[in-house]
Amino acid sequence: MSEANAGSLASRPWHVAVGSLAAGLALAQGEATLGIAAAAAVLGCLAWLRAPGLAVVAAGLLLVGSVVGDARLRALDHASTRIGGGRTISARTQLLTHARPSAFGASAEARLTTGSLAGARVLLRFADRGAGPPLPHGIAIGAELAVAGRLRRPVTAPDAGFDFAAHLRRRGIAEELLVDHIRATGRRRGGIAGALDRMRARAETAVAAGLSGSEAALALGMVLGEDEQIDSITRDDWRDSGLSHLLAVSGQNVMLLMALALPLLVAAGLGPRGRGAALLGLVAIYVPLAGAGPSLQRAGVMGAAGIAAMTLSRPSSRWYALLLAAAVTLTLNPRACSDAGWQLSFVAVAGILVAGRPLAARLRRIAEELSGAPSRPSQSGSPPAKRSPLGCAAADALCEGIAITVAATLATAPLLAHHFGSVPLAGLPANLLALPAVAPAMWLGMVKAALGLAAPLVPASGQLAEALGVLTRVPIGYLDALAERCATLPGGRVELPLSSAPAVAAAYAAMTALAYGPRLVRRMRACRGMAAAWRARFARAGALELAAAWRRRSRAFRAGAGALAGIVLILGGSAVLATPAAPDALTVRFLDIGQGDATLIQDGAGAAVLFDGGPPEARVYRQLRAAGVHGLDVVVATHQSRDHQGGLHEVIDRIPTSLLLENSDGTTDRDFRHLIGEAEAHGIRHVPARAGQVLQVGRLRLEILSPAPLPRDAPTPEDPNPRGVAAIVSAGVFDLWLSADAESDAILPLPLRPVEAMKVSHHGSADPGLPEVLEVLRPRVAAIEVGAQNTYGHPTPETLAALHAVVPHVYRTDRDGTVTLTVRDGHMSVATED
Repeated sequence: MSEANAGSLASRPWHVAVGSLAAGLALAQGEATLGIAAAAAVLGCLAWLRAPGLAVVAAGLLLVGSVVGDARLRALDHASTRIGGGRTISARTQLLTHARPSAFGASAEARLTTGSLAGARVLLRFADRGAGPPLPHGIAIGAELAVAGRLRRPVTAPDAGFDFAAHLRRRGIAEELLVDHIRATGRRRGGIAGALDRMRARAETAVAAGLSGSEAALALGMVLGEDEQIDSITRDDWRDSGLSHLLAVSGQNVMLLMALALPLLVAAGLGPRGRGAALLGLVAIYVPLAGAGPSLQRAGVMGAAGIAAMTLSRPSSRWYALLLAAAVTLTLNPRACSDAGWQLSFVAVAGILVAGRPLAARLRRIAEELSGAPSRPSQSGSPPAKRSPLGCAAADALCEGIAITVAATLATAPLLAHHFGSVPLAGLPANLLALPAVAPAMWLGMVKAALGLAAPLVPASGQLAEALGVLTRVPIGYLDALAERCATLPGGRVELPLSSAPAVAAAYAAMTALAYGPRLVRRMRACRGMAAAWRARFARAGALELAAAWRRRSRAFRAGAGALAGIVLILGGSAVLATPAAPDALTVRFLDIGQGDATLIQDGAGAAVLFDGGPPEARVYRQLRAAGVHGLDVVVATHQSRDHQGGLHEVIDRIPTSLLLENSDGTTDRDFRHLIGEAEAHGIRHVPARAGQVLQVGRLRLEILSPAPLPRDAPTPEDPNPRGVAAIVSAGVFDLWLSADAESDAILPLPLRPVEAMKVSHHGSADPGLPEVLEVLRPRVAAIEVGAQNTYGHPTPETLAALHAVVPHVYRTDRDGTVTLTVRDGHMSVATED
């Protein structure tokens, strides 16, 4: 390394010092020999750079950081070391987070406040498997709870892709408490934490005001980092589209908060020091209010450093602020550096510092050339042409937003591949399309939160927050629709497993070579001969000529071309967001949703009926939208079974539905009862399915053949399959037989008749009476809805043999994908995906 580099390091002693301290804190988790080796490396490197004094200081700070980090870890683990797995305890706790529902029961973080384990953090695990958290109604963060249960060490399965135990350990949680009993005592924590709890509760209420449940959940995630209420389906959409970072408060939130507050402070007449103090106060309130996660801690420190530099009229070093943020966050928790969110946050900022600023400057130059009004004086010495301040601000903001998005997306790609095994290719276009809506959504949410905080002083704050909710729906709804569409783009996510640290380092090395390699090659070629120089000069002359030709065009022409380009972009975005049109002919889709049932019938005139929704992980809602479904006239829940009703929660939550025809049949299954409760909450009429019902839906006629009503006081059937809904759906001369999981013993007593098509019962399971059923139905098309490589052996060889002996065309979704049957002008055609 050259003396210039050494001088550059020597001229930034604070950078070296803070960076060494942060490195020592990060090394606190490793072995002592690793810290000594790193210190020796720093000492040798800086000594070679002829900065021995700085080398000694850096090595010392690295060791100090390692010692401090080790002490901090011991302090964090002190309470946890007293916990013994398998103990049964009864204690009081303070709730630290909202309860998060999941497929394995709800959970919430809490701190024990009584007994020998006082001060230890635990993860409360509830036995409830329902959809909602089983906490007493109205319990908020900071509430005191009396709990009893058994302690358990968190365990990560050997084949799990996520080390859950390590994740809890980074948060200071060493044990899970399996809760048997829980009771709210009515008390809350006090002091500063209690004041923040009350402020947070008011802010949450205000942010959610005027929004639906799903919209409020997204707004709370974007503004306050509270994503517990976001359902797993929406969370997956935002992750697969590369927009999940918007649901975790970060530096973007702090930046937008300052951008929102600064003009107001200037308008209020505050001087530089007053504005700096006010901004520092806002950051100091917002960071703990929004949870003070690692990425937000980093943003808060960097924001505070920038505010201080602005207030004191001193140039701030963004790299120094980033290193300082690393040192502060690692002092609070040295384990944070192994957290994926912490790593992604810092790498994103580093990418913005390295590539974002140059890219933004280049984009601004391009915008100036295209506008024909450069901001700098021309070579002839004439003053620059006047530009509209509003236009300049809009162009600069757009260039800055595009540059930051591109730089952060590219910088985090290798880490995303390392932690999650794939990279969302849709992330870049999705984030660019999201730019116009992010700031309005954040600002409106922040204003609503501020109204909530001011509620004790402003009596009408609740009404104002409610009114702003109508405006907030627009950007929130746009972002949610964008996430949903981009998550399902073909090729939107590519599998790229970078399982080791060397692989990640190699990826970043390759990116660096791609970024800077061409520049080095061009310089080498220029040194070898004049030809390359002449080609470069010619290329530059051509670019200048094009720019000059553009500027010679009239202002009206340039404005029209710009408007045309904008229209093309809007139309392109609309094409991405638009739902496909519904088919104009009778269409039956036997949907490929794995091991489960989901059959969609569209009459060709706008009416649509769905029989079952498959398991929840199949995401049947996406397939419905891709099929042009804007609303459902009837949804049929044929019987209680996860692989039939599981996906219907998503359907009735996201697609307007007129009627739920449900066959609860006396079941006490929580999930099925919750489905009916969701229908009631959405204002969807629901009626029991019973034999003899006939429904006319557009051009479709639904004839329900079973089940018959249960006798009074009859027990709930142990096996719901035989009493599943069996129906014939007709349109003109076309008849479709659907029988859920009911097999021949339940089907043969029904008034059957010949049909054109059928769905094979129970995924093609063994059914000795199937030949007799087929003899009556005599279908031309039979479809088996079955999952690939399922553990049940479906479809069985006997069933396949019976079908092929009678039915001309047999399809199965595990091999053919979604099977689409279309009836047009009396002719039937079938298309498959595979």
